[in-house]
Amino acid sequence: MTLLFLLIAAAAGIVVLVYEKRQREENLQMFYDYIAAVVNDERVSEQEKVRRIIDLFVKNNYKIDDVKEGRLEVNRREFSVGAALLWFSIGGVGLIVYLIYYFLKKPENLTVDLHAGKIQ
Repeated sequence: MTLLFLLIAAAAGIVVLVYEKRQREENLQMFYDYIAAVVNDERVSEQEKVRRIIDLFVKNNYKIDDVKEGRLEVNRREFSVGAALLWFSIGGVGLIVYLIYYFLKKPENLTVDLHAGKIQ
């Protein structure tokens, strides 16, 4: 019975990982579209454009690292439920390994060119 539960957890982990990857790609595309629209809006001042872009990242749980002339650096550490389920399926103790990995891994960094409206 325990083996069946662990196999179900592994299968669920794979499904959730695929879903998380697809969601991440869709969210990045929405970021690209929004930033391009804000940067190309002639009616808005440069300061307002920067504020709107910063608000977008803050609302999506990104930490603002640096705002330089024409450049914005943000980062976020993402918890993956799919990876946690896969690690859990390795006898349950794998979840502890994943949690340690999560807190030790470096956050994902994004650099936004505020003049061109591109994310690198």
